[in-house]
Amino acid sequence: MNFKKVSWLRHLLQFISLLSFVILLVSISYPPGAENQVLQWFSRLDPWMLLSQLRWHQEFPSWAWLPLLTLAATVMWGRIFCGWLCPFGALLALTDKIGRTVLKKLLPTKTKIVYALKPMRNYWFLILVVIFILGSNWVFFLTPFALFSHEIVKILQGDIPWMLWGILTGTLLFSRLWCSVVCPTGVLLSLTARLRLFRYEITGKCVQCKKCTRICTVGSAPVNTGVAQDGCLACGDCQRICPTKAIKWQRSSYLDKNSQPVSADDVATTKRRESRRRFFKVAFAVTMAGILWKKTVWAAEKVLRPPGALPEPDFTAVCNRCGRCVQVCPGKALRPMPITDGLANFETPHIIPRQNRCDLCLSCQKVCPTGAIAEVPLEKIQMGQAVIDRPRCLAWNDGKMCYICGEQCPVLAIVADGQHRPVVLADKCVGCGSCENACPVDGEAAIRVFPN
Repeated sequence: MNFKKVSWLRHLLQFISLLSFVILLVSISYPPGAENQVLQWFSRLDPWMLLSQLRWHQEFPSWAWLPLLTLAATVMWGRIFCGWLCPFGALLALTDKIGRTVLKKLLPTKTKIVYALKPMRNYWFLILVVIFILGSNWVFFLTPFALFSHEIVKILQGDIPWMLWGILTGTLLFSRLWCSVVCPTGVLLSLTARLRLFRYEITGKCVQCKKCTRICTVGSAPVNTGVAQDGCLACGDCQRICPTKAIKWQRSSYLDKNSQPVSADDVATTKRRESRRRFFKVAFAVTMAGILWKKTVWAAEKVLRPPGALPEPDFTAVCNRCGRCVQVCPGKALRPMPITDGLANFETPHIIPRQNRCDLCLSCQKVCPTGAIAEVPLEKIQMGQAVIDRPRCLAWNDGKMCYICGEQCPVLAIVADGQHRPVVLADKCVGCGSCENACPVDGEAAIRVFPN
């Protein structure tokens, strides 16, 4: 295999992936067009999207071939998606190169940390799976497409992308620890990559120089086992740096006499050490998952959700907090909820009618990648119910000729009675908040929308 050509192709694909993802996300606006469709299909390469669909919608979508294609490619060549196509991975790869250039003295420490923490990913994956099964969608918030979307939207909204800065800083200091240990997609594909048909193997005379260990960004160098470990990104750096050209890309096979596997005694010692701790680690992982689940699915106070949103708590379970609905909303009515409203609601979109009303454009339904905001026609929208606070209403309490709420109602759900006072028709109200937003009363509006 010509390493230079493959390396050039990989870097080109990473650049295209990163640039196209950012451009597509920034380009989303009202009304969403072709850029939204491309972004949706791109995001569906993540196998977790299919798992989410099967878990909460109990249906096999027509686009299932995309994540299945990712899994098939992983079975063939390993973590090709993470090392070649993931836009967030491309950004972290660039960040890591900068860190390795600027912080050369920290490289040995960075490498040791990645190798030391890598075994913990299995227990982290167990925590994610338990949380997922119990009904929390926080797993999908940490997947690359959702997390990267969320942080880009925060930048576009003028907020500080704390998580992005934290991950980038961590990558500078600890290489691609996020990709190898924390990222749910990366961990899932690492487990799948154990079945891969092609991988890097030591087929020549290895001199144990450890150069491949130092250059591997995800702690998967083949020097200790004779084969690249399951976290390998198929980047080829180990092959490039090997001074004896002992590392080759080839079909998986049993180690031959030229390979350099770990000795049987070392393997046995490692297994004994792990067996003594396995029970306690698994118990700890399950306990942590249960605690986190309780923290993320408690019954919280209802808030006004986007038109077509699933009922609570289904909405908080399915929403991956990517922020695309916030980005596309023309009236800026959708806002992410703060952490003070609870972990279950944190960063999920909601509407505060007194600040901004929903224009009922339904664009949020079209850009939602998880189905948390279902495509519901306008006549079936039931976001909430408007209720008039008569003691505060200028028409009801003061006898003034005020009918602003009725004039602003887009669905004509507010009519005037015989004395020109506003009356809400409950069967027609969709809960968009136009009335509450337009109410001229100072402070709390005299007409409020309560979520269904």
